[in-house]
Amino acid sequence: MRLFRNEAGCATCHQSPNFTDVLSGPTRGVPFLHDPAEVGTDPAYALRSATGQYRTTPLRGLWQHAPYFHDGSAPDFLAVINHYDQQFRLNLTPAQKADLVEFLKSL
Repeated sequence: MRLFRNEAGCATCHQSPNFTDVLSGPTRGVPFLHDPAEVGTDPAYALRSATGQYRTTPLRGLWQHAPYFHDGSAPDFLAVINHYDQQFRLNLTPAQKADLVEFLKSL
């Protein structure tokens, strides 16, 4: 959890208790959304929505729902972590990535 909250910065968007920031919008009726470029994902799926943006996926039980990202481009948690490590230049070590995989599996 320490890595998730601190070095990896996951909790910036995946906030407790539901591990999402979707309810952090201007009002409860307007969800907080992210531009595809912000998270480094293909905009094609977001462009099909009314907003053209993505919501932060809640992480509870996510280990049961691979592949990941809206286009299924990440086959497992390590692929997701590698994507964000590169996107946000986190420079996580292999041990930190392994620890994050195990933490995500525990949710």
